[in-house]
Amino acid sequence: MKFSLRIFGRISGIDPNRLSQIQHQLNPQIFTPHQNNALDVEYEGKYLDLEPELDLVVDVLSPNGHGYIDAIDHENWTLRRYSLQPGSWTCKEVDPDGALERYHHE
Repeated sequence: MKFSLRIFGRISGIDPNRLSQIQHQLNPQIFTPHQNNALDVEYEGKYLDLEPELDLVVDVLSPNGHGYIDAIDHENWTLRRYSLQPGSWTCKEVDPDGALERYHHE
């Protein structure tokens, strides 16, 4: 069976001193520390609630920090696009057909 949820993205500009304070609270299956004070975001599997962990991450972004995360729900064919900035994040639902069209090869 195909995985029901795929999450991917990148978060840059994390305060390394503050990241160590929350790293034990972040799901290691989703968030992987990367060089230059960044987190890689990658997950394929069953549904999970990503948003509580986003609250933690935006609190440790430096003033120039930012990030994006796309979450594709394959069962309901929806795409949630998260935008992260210091202290807050936003989410909008976009049409997956239009957003993923550029990856389609004929």
